[in-house]
Amino acid sequence: MVDKILIFSEKLYLRIKNIWETEQMHRIISNFLVSVFLLSLILYFLIHHHFLPEKGLFKKFANPFFGIEISFTLLLLTEIISMIFVLPKSVAKSVTKQFELLSLIFLRHGFQEFSNVHSLVWHEMVKPVQHMFVYGASSLFIYFIIGIVYKKQRHIIICRTDRAQRNFVRFKRGISLLLLIAFIFIVLSDFKDLLLYSIYVTSFHTFFTILIFSDILVLLITIRYAVDYRTMYRYSAFILATIFIRIALTSHPYYDVIIGSLAALYLLFLVLTYNYFEGAKKPKHHSIIAQNKVPEKYLK
Repeated sequence: MVDKILIFSEKLYLRIKNIWETEQMHRIISNFLVSVFLLSLILYFLIHHHFLPEKGLFKKFANPFFGIEISFTLLLLTEIISMIFVLPKSVAKSVTKQFELLSLIFLRHGFQEFSNVHSLVWHEMVKPVQHMFVYGASSLFIYFIIGIVYKKQRHIIICRTDRAQRNFVRFKRGISLLLLIAFIFIVLSDFKDLLLYSIYVTSFHTFFTILIFSDILVLLITIRYAVDYRTMYRYSAFILATIFIRIALTSHPYYDVIIGSLAALYLLFLVLTYNYFEGAKKPKHHSIIAQNKVPEKYLK
């Protein structure tokens, strides 16, 4: 019964993934984002010239920079979907992808601060500009750390047989499918609040909370295939890094960038430490491998 469910979820996952990664889908997404941006500018023009009332749903569009914020938010949503499809390929890649999202979220916060600039008079925009620099610098720092992590990160095969490895990948694809469903539900809920109550809130922190539980589930499933200390510590440390991301997303300004930057450093030192102590070892069934020597789906 479990095998049938896994096979069905894998087929559905692969069908959705193949559609998402086509060039045609990329063009559709690009056209949609451009349309939303242009529409927001048109709404601003109509509100500014009193063709539309500055209240309710239209109140947000009275600011000309809101179009940048909403377009960037939609771009982030597409990146989250891409991150969901990375999870079955590699847990290490999935965690690194989450830090990529954190860097983009910090950039989005910078754009949000830009939308608070209503006048080019310095004393009125000094605080938003300060926040913009802080978020921009933190995002750049995380981007730099991610670049090092990608160069230093190694991948391991934890399963003893091809069959076990195939089942492990199927489990993770099933979890990714559930994550996608949860993400769609969150987006629809946010969209409903925007339409009914004119409340523009993006629930990134909610989704990252769900990610923490999904990572723990992957860790528990990993015990079916490997119970050695190295694997358990590595996966558990990855989960702790995602918890730091979750904390950063709900912290106050300046605290969020500090926590996010320290979390990125934690990930880097985790990867470097693992490579230093385990890189030279080649224990049975726990070999460290070069990424280009094995099918990508088997890299963890």
